[in-house]
Amino acid sequence: MNLLNEIKPWLGVFLSFCATFSWRFVGLLLAEHISPNGLLMRWINAVAYSMVSGVLMLVLVNPSGILLSSNLESRLLGLFSGIVAIYITKNLIFSIITGMVVFWLINEF
Repeated sequence: MNLLNEIKPWLGVFLSFCATFSWRFVGLLLAEHISPNGLLMRWINAVAYSMVSGVLMLVLVNPSGILLSSNLESRLLGLFSGIVAIYITKNLIFSIITGMVVFWLINEF
């Protein structure tokens, strides 16, 4: 029974690897046949962006770990300052640093 408990996590990792690799392999085979500006790729991009946005909102609204010690207002102000910075400067690194500094300053003072 102990051997089965040791194998279960590795089996989960292996099955996750196979699932991820199989979809990447299918994408590699179909990449030549899909137009990068077509409706399918626009839909895939929309789904990908919505998934990232959903995870971001989950982290902002329902945080875990060290973010639990901060309040919602400081997290949202950090996010919005980063968004404003990226619209003004068009520089991703600068906007990330801006959001982090604003978040830190609000939590520090």
